[in-house]
This record gives sequence, C-alpha cells and structure tokens, in this order.
Amino acid sequence: MVLYGTDRGRRASLLAVLILGLLPHPALGQAARWIPPGSPAEDRLRIRQVMGQETTAGYLLRTASVLSPPLDPLEEPIGKGVGWRFEMLPQELHTVWNSDIPFSMNDGALWAGRGVNTLLRAGFRTTYKALDVVFAPEVTHSQNRAFPFFEGADPERSRFSSPWYVGRNSADLPLRFGDQSLTAFNLGQSSVTVAYRSVSGGLSNESMWWGPGVRNALVVSNHAQGIPHVFLRTNRPVHTPLGMLEGRIVVGTLTESLFFDPVRSNDRRSASGGVITLAMPFDPNLTIGLERMVVRPMKKVSSLAPRAADFLVRWDRLNGSARSDHLTAIFGRWIFPESGFEMYVEWSRTEMPGSLRKWLTTPHHTQGYTIGLQWVQLHEPDGAYLRTQLELTGLDQNRVRFEQPEPPDYYTGRAAPQGLTQRGQVFGAAIGPGGSSQWLAVDYLRERWSAGGFLARTRWDNDALFRQTNANFFKHDFSLMTGVRGSFTLGDVEVHGEWTLAKRFNYLFQQGRFNPGGFRTVDVWNNTLDLYLTSRWLGGGE
Repeated sequence: MVLYGTDRGRRASLLAVLILGLLPHPALGQAARWIPPGSPAEDRLRIRQVMGQETTAGYLLRTASVLSPPLDPLEEPIGKGVGWRFEMLPQELHTVWNSDIPFSMNDGALWAGRGVNTLLRAGFRTTYKALDVVFAPEVTHSQNRAFPFFEGADPERSRFSSPWYVGRNSADLPLRFGDQSLTAFNLGQSSVTVAYRSVSGGLSNESMWWGPGVRNALVVSNHAQGIPHVFLRTNRPVHTPLGMLEGRIVVGTLTESLFFDPVRSNDRRSASGGVITLAMPFDPNLTIGLERMVVRPMKKVSSLAPRAADFLVRWDRLNGSARSDHLTAIFGRWIFPESGFEMYVEWSRTEMPGSLRKWLTTPHHTQGYTIGLQWVQLHEPDGAYLRTQLELTGLDQNRVRFEQPEPPDYYTGRAAPQGLTQRGQVFGAAIGPGGSSQWLAVDYLRERWSAGGFLARTRWDNDALFRQTNANFFKHDFSLMTGVRGSFTLGDVEVHGEWTLAKRFNYLFQQGRFNPGGFRTVDVWNNTLDLYLTSRWLGGGE
C-alpha cells in the first residue's frame, strides 16, 4: 500500500487554514428564499430560531420545499383568482477537495473521494393555485484519484465493495466508487406538491433531514442522494389538545450502487417511513418527535404502493428470517430564546425490546444516540454574537447479550444485503455503522461576517473491528480533526469555506505494533477544503 502526502503539503494547508479563518461573511443576514438542508442558509435559519426570531415550524422534518418560504405573488395575477408565481433558484456550487483519502459527509449525491469533487445545482420553482413545482437538478463530478484501500471480501461482489460489511452485517458501502472519475446527473431537490387545506402530497427527490441533529441524523439525513418518493405531509402545524402537530409519511425506492454486486434482480428496495412532531402547549419551543423507517427487498416498482404502511405494521425481529430492516427513534429539541440556547437529543434502536424486562436488562442493545447543544450569546459592546456548538453521536454496539447473537451494525441488512443505504451511502448518520463522534465548534458572528473554528474526533467502523483477525484495542480506526470556517460575499456571489486538517490513526485497522506477525501501522494525514458558493445572477436572491 502507498501513502500520499508530504510535510510541505501539510505546512501549506496550515497556512491556508489561517488565511481562511480571517475571511468575513454575512452570517446573520436576512432570511433566504431558498433553503436546502445542510446549506449555509439553513444554518442562519437555525441561529435565528435559537434567538427567537424565526418560527420552528417544519424544521424537524426538513426538506428544501418545507424550509423555504412561499413565493410572493405577482402584482398582476394571470386571470381572476389565479395566483401564479415564478422564481429562478440561486445557482449553487459545492466543491470538496481531499488531499489523501476520501472524506464525504452530508453532501447528498456527491461522493467526495480523493481529489476534487463538485456538485452543481440550478433551477426554478413556480406555484399555480394549489400546485407547487420545484425543478432543481444536480450534476456531480468526482475526480476519484487513487488511494490505498482493501478490496471486497466477497468474491461474488465488486472488488470495490466493503470488506467489512458482508454476511450477517451486509451493506452497500464501497470503500471506493470505482477506479475512474465519476460524472452523474440527478433530479436533486426537485418536487411536485399539491396542497389541500393543511395537508400536502406529491412526488419528490429532495434530500430529507428528520430530527434535531446538526452533524448527524440517526434515521434520515442528506448524507446520501435523495430518495425518490411519494409523500404526504402537513403544510402547517395542526392545533390539537396535546399541542401543535406536524408530520410526514413517505414511500420510495432505494437503489444499489454500481459497486456492490452484478446481480440485477436485487438492485431496488422499498423504503417506507414516517415522522411526527409535537410542540408542547405549555412551551411551544419544546418539541418532541417519533420517526421510523422500514426497508424491504423489492423486485418490481409496481409493488411499492402496498408497502406505504410498512413503517406502521412491520416489526420483524433481527434474525435469519427477517423480511425487513428498520430503524425507530425518538427525539426532542428545547429552545430558550431569552438565553439564546438550545439543547436536543435523538435516541434510536434497530430492534425494539420484546418486553419491559429485556429493555431494563439491556437498554443499550441496538441503540444509537445523538446529544447536542447550541448557545448564541450577545456581546453587547460591539453588537456581535459568540456561538458555541457541541454534538456527540454514538452508533457502536455493546456486546452484552450472551444468550443471543451479537447486535447488528447500524444500517446493515438482514432482509436486504444492501442495508439502509442509497447508492452506496447510508441515508442516516454520516459517521456510518459502528461510528462515534464528538464535535465542538465556536464562531464569532456579526451582522455581515463571522469567523470560527472546530475540533472533532470520529471513530470509524468500530463494530467491524471486532470481526477482524487478531482484533485488539490498539487497532481502533479514528480521526482527530481541527479546522476553521469563514466566507465572504462578492457582489451576487456568496462563498462559504471550511478547511479541515485531520490525522487518521490505524487507517483501515492497520496497527502492527501490538500484533505479532501482523502488518505495519498506517496513519494518514488528510486535508479537506469544502467550498459552498451561492450565486444570484439569475435570481433567487434574499
């Protein structure tokens, strides 16, 4: 195996980090008209929510069409009673450069391998009476330069398939997406929605994010490409005696990546899911929620419709005869706008306990969690704000139930060998199966600019470690990361940048010092430059 990178490259990256950290950007500006999940516009929206300047409606079941405010009507409607509206969307360019190995998190259809990786999005949205149409296609390109990796362990699968996720813990998670550059087109954040009173339904390819997390969502996130789906949702909070209710139901199709296996008959799976939130009547800033996603093998798209209710009726046990794979989670978010503070939690399980006794005995069996907070403090002398963010996520499993097989890795499949993935990436937490992470960020915010930095640690594929030969506690594959973020505006172009300097220890479990007769220790330095450009040359302004 060959490692890439030089000391000169690392010194250059440190210099770039310092320069980027000094660049200004408009962090607390006006509300955006187009707000895709994971975008800088969404980050500004969340800040305003914490400060009590924006409603939280729809935020915990995020899509671009839910977060974006409705279009303003034309001054002269076409015909009596007709409310036709049209707007060009901002042109968005997301570029990720990795120096030595892939690092790809929450970037949708883009897979950020080694080298330069780019996603370009443009389009329009229009409304006519109860019909709302968004056309926001995307083009992605990955340079996909060579880097060291292990080939798949199953001879009947692609050599690029994961060597870790086979057998009982199978998943479509290639370590590398082929050995050539990749260019692809997809429908991106496009959707067609029809509204009737407080309910809307339609077709969508949008990225979704369920729950309160900033870096990781346990069940549904924008880490993978959007799932083509049919949906039914509330288009505004519904008043009930218990509080303000919102919800979304989806049924869609998951697709296998090109780098899993040559079998054509199992390329698609059905995904049935639902999320519901309730804002408490005694404090509307306290919201609790419940979410669930069920995945089943599917040979024909025509069988999709009868599976719309799978998330309600499918509760298969995790054994050899399981006919579905699923995730269930509860979450909560509490905002204290007078203090500029929020805290949130999400807790999930891949298998619900069979009895109260079993739950009390092993409450952490098949569980995952995210805990986080955000604090925005006013610095009165200069009118600036200081923001602190902290988020902890854990998906690695404790092996304590001796009378039963070990718990499955998150997002792996018993019913479908591809697991809970979409085109080779999990559609849940970006840290992936067996992952855990700790992330701390601090930003200095002014009305027209901000600057910040962060520290993070992520441990990768930890459950898979213990299935390796000569596994021991010195072989953990983990990354220590630090970086800065900043941005600036040039006319109609807004540029947000983030630089991450990371050292990955025991890359792919390669630790030889405490493994007699084993292979050498491999640590890899990696630099990541993440740029997000938004242009309003053709409209879509704020």
